[in-house]
Amino acid sequence: MTRTTSRVLIVLALALGALSFAATSSAHDGHHGDKKHATHGKKHADRNTFHYTATFTAPDHGCLDHVWANDTIKRTYTVKKNNDGSYRMTAFDRGTFTTVAGVSPQGCPTGVDNPNHGSAVTAGIAGHFGGFLTENITGGTFNPNATCPAVCDRPAFVAAFFGPTAHENLDKNVNYLYVFMSKDPSLNYHVWLDRGHAGSVSGSLKTVDRGDIATA
Repeated sequence: MTRTTSRVLIVLALALGALSFAATSSAHDGHHGDKKHATHGKKHADRNTFHYTATFTAPDHGCLDHVWANDTIKRTYTVKKNNDGSYRMTAFDRGTFTTVAGVSPQGCPTGVDNPNHGSAVTAGIAGHFGGFLTENITGGTFNPNATCPAVCDRPAFVAAFFGPTAHENLDKNVNYLYVFMSKDPSLNYHVWLDRGHAGSVSGSLKTVDRGDIATA
């Protein structure tokens, strides 16, 4: 990775960190889901937006759908009703990761539209990340008094708060951006940016990945 590319990714990571902090602060607290340690929910009538926070651990999947790290995540869900009766749900994440030995998150030999990435990562490398995913939820009825189950990932949150007939619409009206960073000196690639967008008409997900978390 060139120094210029590295600097650009670091600037993006810092900007994302600031945005994520601002978003979670407004909620009065702060690719995944395994164990939930604590949750609480609040609704702010002045903004007509519901907030719910969960802290849990989860495996993190790379381009081959392989587990390259284990994450500890503090996630704030926000839910706001759209004019057409559907709901806009956003998951704001921040947390830490510890790598698992094997293929790096962007280490696919083919099919990766990423000009600079590694191939492998060793175990035990620690870092931090921040990001968000926002999407529309259709079907079901939103219940702000529901309780998320022990595994409070996005599907579980949708089922608990919108009911069994609700579903995520990840093929359209979705945006996500995540940045992973580590200062570990054994790394050749210290920053990975993972971004995607799908419009309301085309429903075609366009992804952009830059950098990697890789020792080779």
